[in-house]
Amino acid sequence: MAPAVPKPREPFEARIEGFTHDGRGVTRVDGKVWFVEGALPDEKVVVRPTGGKRSYSLGVAESILEPSASRVTPHCTAFGVCGGCALQHLEYPKQLSFKKANVVENLEGAGVTVPEKILELQAQPWAYRRRARLGARLVPKKGGVLVGFRERNKSFITPLSSCPVIHPSVDRVLVKIADLISQLTIPDRIPQIEVAAGENGTALVFRHLSPLTPGDRTILRGFGTQEQLLIYTQEKGPETATPIDPGATPELFYTLKAFDLNISFSVTHFIQVNGAINELIVELAVDWLAPDKDSQVLDLFCGLGNFSLALARRAGRVLGVEGDASLVKKAGENAAANGVANAEFEAQDLFSDALSDWDPGTFSHVLVDPPRSGALEALKTICTKAAPNALAYVSCNPATLARDAAYLTGSGGYRLASLAVADMFPHTTHVESAALFVRAP
Repeated sequence: MAPAVPKPREPFEARIEGFTHDGRGVTRVDGKVWFVEGALPDEKVVVRPTGGKRSYSLGVAESILEPSASRVTPHCTAFGVCGGCALQHLEYPKQLSFKKANVVENLEGAGVTVPEKILELQAQPWAYRRRARLGARLVPKKGGVLVGFRERNKSFITPLSSCPVIHPSVDRVLVKIADLISQLTIPDRIPQIEVAAGENGTALVFRHLSPLTPGDRTILRGFGTQEQLLIYTQEKGPETATPIDPGATPELFYTLKAFDLNISFSVTHFIQVNGAINELIVELAVDWLAPDKDSQVLDLFCGLGNFSLALARRAGRVLGVEGDASLVKKAGENAAANGVANAEFEAQDLFSDALSDWDPGTFSHVLVDPPRSGALEALKTICTKAAPNALAYVSCNPATLARDAAYLTGSGGYRLASLAVADMFPHTTHVESAALFVRAP
């Protein structure tokens, strides 16, 4: 017998049938789809309705009547409220299986033939976040300044006294940051704190919407000294991030040990959140492409030179292309600092309508590491003009990977030879993947 249709906002029991790409359980009641926060497949739960539209409804698992064998107790007491994690209730090995299924589903849905063997890249799933953005808000009714991540699907701040996924150098001072902001003259004008952890130190960048007084700066400086943190202030955009002690603040860096590289970055530059997984992906991509001294390699969306410099250790020549001129400049500086003379970098808008007029030259190998929007237009230009024998694609979005892979394996003239799924963001639903395309015979 089909379950009765629940009245609006009346809790009801349901068996969870599936899982969405963003980690919500799926059930059906009288033919209507329900997306249920906090529920895992095969569980029987009590669903409390929270909203929805004509074609679907939303709810939250108010209680678990029959838990999944894969359910575990979350490490963090804020889980379920904090928007930083979505999968802490799912045992860790199953998390990567869920993400792999997401990637495969998208590729096969786009008509792409997936290799039988898919590599899985994992590392330590806790204390991995070396980049983060913490929100801050003065809420007198809740006791003062709150510091933490945004609540799931809301703009409120989840106050955190500890966070099991953030870098330990930040986790140990989370409570102290709230007290620190409370001591400033403008506690209601500090909306966020950027976190950037390198191998030689950790920086906190305090965004302030009103000027800091000399006394405020003294307090921030003292906090940095006491906690052995690098303190930056940011008055406007990212380019205004300034160390509170310019002469005594070192530039941060991370290493790619397999290639004997130190990659320097500014506190507002993009770097991969998970250093251990980043190293594994770089090593995998270089192994896949296997360049030698006769190879000409093109690296699109090259950033700071993360892949370019590693490839240059093996290749004859590497050209890195990036839309952000500040990153291009820093990539060149990283090449010089590491003694890499066979890598060049240039600025080019890889999303421009005029990209079809760009002629980068001929390359034997290409690496593409685009943002979530993918790289379709750039790929069309590269496949017709650069004509590489092999192309490695690193993706942070299964949907755009599938779209771009469909082009590459269709009119692009390539086949998908290898596929890897990497857990760059444990306990979240974000998934990183890498694919190797080789020219079809």
